[in-house]
Amino acid sequence: MIRYLLLALFICLNGYCLFFLYKKYARPFLMKAFPASIPVTIVLIFGLGFLIKLLRIPMTYHISQALISAMMSLIVIAMINFANQLFSYMVDLMVGFHQKNNVANIGRQPIKFFIVNQVGSKQGATLIWFLGSVLMLYGIWLGNVR
Repeated sequence: MIRYLLLALFICLNGYCLFFLYKKYARPFLMKAFPASIPVTIVLIFGLGFLIKLLRIPMTYHISQALISAMMSLIVIAMINFANQLFSYMVDLMVGFHQKNNVANIGRQPIKFFIVNQVGSKQGATLIWFLGSVLMLYGIWLGNVR
């Protein structure tokens, strides 16, 4: 039961990061923060495991599995969100390039379609990233249920 709750928690966290966090923080900050959070997550999880061992709290199989699953979930969330920010950045770069250097052909297809639908492209890609991450998180939390 706890695995389902943790799965839902990490899905909600990822959804928040993908759909709402970019409205609060600028892209350059997010493109630095997400990759930097991966080693920080690893160090914190191993530090927590070391603290549990230092305090002589019995480490059961389920606790160790939950710690590893939490670490992997946070890493997946960081990687997915970084990839989403990178995709949005590339779309903005392509649109900016065509608006600056290709003004003569900006009204021709497929450039016109791409520029007009850039927001929809970003939203569609974000939805695909989210659905893919849900599948990954499902595999992390429920893939080896005993």
